[in-house]
Amino acid sequence: MKENVYDVVVIGGGPAGGQTARVLSKKGIKVLLVEKYVSFKLNNFSSAGMTLAPLEEFQLPESVVGAYWKDLVIQCTKDIHIWKGEVKKGVVLNFQKLREFLAEETLKNGGTVLMGYKYLSKKLIDNHVEITLQNSSNKELKKVKSKIVVDATGPLRKVMFDANEQQPEMILGSGTEYEIEVSQEIYDKYKDKLLFFLGHKWAIKGYSWIFPMENRILKVGAGKTHLKSLDQDKTDKTTRSITEKIISEYLQAKDYKIVDKHGGIIRYSKGLKDIFYKDKVVGVGDAISAINPRGGEGIRYAMQSGSLAAIYIQGYLETGKDNFKEYRKVWLKQKSKKWKLSEYSAARMYSKYSDVQIENRIRFFHKNFSIDDMIDSLFNFKYNNVLFRALQYSYVKLIYFFKNEKF
Repeated sequence: MKENVYDVVVIGGGPAGGQTARVLSKKGIKVLLVEKYVSFKLNNFSSAGMTLAPLEEFQLPESVVGAYWKDLVIQCTKDIHIWKGEVKKGVVLNFQKLREFLAEETLKNGGTVLMGYKYLSKKLIDNHVEITLQNSSNKELKKVKSKIVVDATGPLRKVMFDANEQQPEMILGSGTEYEIEVSQEIYDKYKDKLLFFLGHKWAIKGYSWIFPMENRILKVGAGKTHLKSLDQDKTDKTTRSITEKIISEYLQAKDYKIVDKHGGIIRYSKGLKDIFYKDKVVGVGDAISAINPRGGEGIRYAMQSGSLAAIYIQGYLETGKDNFKEYRKVWLKQKSKKWKLSEYSAARMYSKYSDVQIENRIRFFHKNFSIDDMIDSLFNFKYNNVLFRALQYSYVKLIYFFKNEKF
């Protein structure tokens, strides 16, 4: 077994891990980024729809953009609602190329990238962590030592928690996504749109979507929360069957080609009770629930967590002082209120609302909010306009009720 020594070892080459390694390596810190797949093509699981802001925020090149969108569309069981944009409002990133870019940046900055090795275990030895990795192909073991380890393994939190170790209570979610090649005619109908499905016909305890990618390529998927709900609990629908139904019945794509199929789970800590740091392990991305619980952007917030964690990792390496409680404190100050509002909204929309309630709610949004209001709510967690008008609407309904109710 070969052994190497690093300042920081990042386990997981997703957006959070890649951004952490990229930032640290740029600061001259000796970093190893470990990815369990031999190629980023083999783990292309994110739909990656977002606004334009992350392109500038993280200085992302045009090469990682799959497509731009300008219209926002929500299809309910009965009605469709379209918010038209006059200019580009956002992007759908190519998830594979994004992670490749972050890894290449790490290499360019002097870091090391190890592909095709999965994490097995860790052991505290003196002032270092000894990490055992295994080659995914030939099962060869490799040991590396690090002053600190970053857990970017996603919702399973494999590095932060040893096998069978108790974790905070989690809310579960799961999803399926097909990347398909369609006719030019079908692609042109959806190339400028982010299309979401709500309601019991096209979704179950969650939402479904159609996102554009490169010419003639669409991403079609469905996600669900594993929460108690109304009559949806009795259904035999799965996220796979919903995805296939959208392709066959909604898109009416007959001669499409499947480019890729993928799926995954989300384990989200309600109230953000995650462990951010323990025994020289720092969590980033999904390992600290850095994902919008209602939907929307997950990649942006994963990368933000990596950038923030890098500040405290650098401080630790320079001073030897553990200040990771501040990392958690700053993150919660920035996100916790917005996340709790998003949790509340998701629970109501996905597990409590009937079809009629969903239709009425989206109809109200369409009547009262512009596309920029909707983007602020869905992607940027700016609820001021939406909450104010929703409260006005609820007040009017309440007055109407008391005026017309007979006691």
